[in-house]
Parts: sequence; C-alpha cells; structure tokens
Amino acid sequence: MAYDVNTLKDRAQCLAAKKSLEAELDGYQNRDQNQAFQDRREDRTDESVSSRLATAIDRVNYLTGQLARTDISEQDRTRYNDQLLTANYQKARLQNRSADSGGAAEFLAQVDADQVDAQVALLTQAIAAVQARHDALPA
Repeated sequence: MAYDVNTLKDRAQCLAAKKSLEAELDGYQNRDQNQAFQDRREDRTDESVSSRLATAIDRVNYLTGQLARTDISEQDRTRYNDQLLTANYQKARLQNRSADSGGAAEFLAQVDADQVDAQVALLTQAIAAVQARHDALPA
C-alpha cells in the first residue's frame, strides 16, 4: 500500500475518507458494469455479423451456381446476375465490417478494463484499511 491510514486521526476523518472512497468505488464499479455490457453487446454484434456473412457467402455461391447452368432463360440469367451483384456487395460490406474490428480501439479498451479492475481492487483495499483504522481508534 502506498497510502498511510495513520494520517487519519479520529473516527470522523475515517468515516469521511471511507464515504469518499466508497463513492469513488461506486463510479468505477458502474464503469466496470458498463464495460461488461458493452462486451456482451459487441459479442452479439460479432455473432450477427458472422452469421450474416455466412449467409451472404452461401447466397453468392448459390447464385454463381445458378449462373453456371446452361439451361436457364435469359430473363432468369439477368435476374440472377442482378441478385449476384447485390449479394457480392453485401458480402464485401460484411467482410469489411469484420476486418474493422480489433486494432487500436480493442487494445485501448483492454487497457481501460485492466485500469478499472486495478482501481476497484485498490479502492476496496483502501476502504478495508480505513475501516480497520476506524475500528482501532477510540470512540
């Protein structure tokens, strides 16, 4: 511990310090909950993008197969070709979205999460130390 609870001279100072530390801890715990929520939301988004990308790839493969057939009418060929253009566009957008994830933003989010965890641990230890000091002081 880099702090000295002995600087707290009476129970009133201990209670004031504890109240302030608990308020700070509440803020970090709220931030931690928000990060957990964001992680869950991003996981759902990643799953959705992966699922939609798989569907788009299947659609492109299906339409490519249809266009490879020699027994389709010119009208069907035009329709499949138009659908293939759209499917390829959707596939490319989803691939770009998958490629954009991670990088610096993900790294910084990991650093922030570690910092919040460390701050919660430090504040929890400080609150326990202040409470012990409070209990050791005469009433």
